[in-house]
Amino acid sequence: FAEYGTDRVLFVGSERASLVFVYDVNGVGEQLSLRQALPTGVGPEGLLPIPQRGLFVAAAENDARDDKFRSVLSIYRYGAADMPAYPTVVSADRADGAPIAWGALSGLAYDLTDAGVLYAVHDSFYRKSRIYRLLDGQPATISDELVLRDNGALAAVDAGLVNADMTVNLDLEGIATRRGGGFWVVSEGAGTVGDPGRPVESLNLLLQVAADGTIEAVHTLPASTNGRQVRFGFEGVSAVGQGEDEAVFVAFQREWADDPAGHVRIGRFTPHSGDWAFYYYPLEAPQSANGGWVGLSEIAAVDDQTFAVVERDNQAGPDAVIKRIYRFSVAGLTPLADPAVGTTPGFPVVEKTQVRDLMPDLEAPGGQVLEKIEGLAISAAGDAVVVNDNDGVDDSNGETQLIHLPGLF
Repeated sequence: FAEYGTDRVLFVGSERASLVFVYDVNGVGEQLSLRQALPTGVGPEGLLPIPQRGLFVAAAENDARDDKFRSVLSIYRYGAADMPAYPTVVSADRADGAPIAWGALSGLAYDLTDAGVLYAVHDSFYRKSRIYRLLDGQPATISDELVLRDNGALAAVDAGLVNADMTVNLDLEGIATRRGGGFWVVSEGAGTVGDPGRPVESLNLLLQVAADGTIEAVHTLPASTNGRQVRFGFEGVSAVGQGEDEAVFVAFQREWADDPAGHVRIGRFTPHSGDWAFYYYPLEAPQSANGGWVGLSEIAAVDDQTFAVVERDNQAGPDAVIKRIYRFSVAGLTPLADPAVGTTPGFPVVEKTQVRDLMPDLEAPGGQVLEKIEGLAISAAGDAVVVNDNDGVDDSNGETQLIHLPGLF
């Protein structure tokens, strides 16, 4: 408890939620009113108001470099007239009065007819896959949720992913809106976990989803591609064109077997013919003092031939180095089908150009640099939004930052 001028304030630390709740205290015995919640490091243990300097400090004791978080002191400035910068995402209430539950956001897409609406998905941390509808703003508001349901298409590919009530449990890593209505979403397969001698545990899936959340069609990769599967598969999806001219582009996170080092696949699927073909995208080499790897975590269309990707390392905090947005064009390039397993593919290599280094954006809030920048959406006007996956607060403080980048494209 502390008094900041005439304001009487109570701070309550939540070790499990990695938050400090701030309450206004209007008088002895009177009901408290919630002012805001402050994100901290993992496990805030010590709380120290310093009212004479207009400061408040939270000490988070948990430290695990391998899990991408460090022990930190978080210092906050008190400003009674300031609007809190956090949270960046809130949710409306369901019909029963409880807020729409959400977390682990792993993909973003703009509505094609309303620039004030975004869609997001969560990954496998939560069961019953769904699509969230967000009203864009500061903060953005999750106004609705579509629970995905199978019409038999997914059960025909992998019945183990379908629940008895026809809801589904997928590892959704990307979403795209379709010009003809509805969505494309991708689910990342578990892969062979780095051992080519093991059978594929689950497939990477491209799913066509109706506007009401019904899964209408499921597309898998060719056998020659699945035969190369390791970990780190589908991480984003984007769609261009319509009808017979529709083309769907998917980003793979890291190399698969037989791929050249530092080159990951951009897949092109043509729904009209059912054909797959591929390009290569060249990755940056890891630059973190903690080692790790670099991969793709999202793809979004700028126009029918130009795409943007999020390229990032798997590091956070002081170890993070590469969190970037690049663009590339496929104009003049002809993607190729996969050759037989054991043969090095000769896919054309796209030429990339850096659009933005996200490190300053991630450092701007003053907290730790977040690891998993997983979502990127680009509006028709060229505005961009990125979001991180908070891992469902598993080895993470749970912080979600939805960052606007106006006019980036």
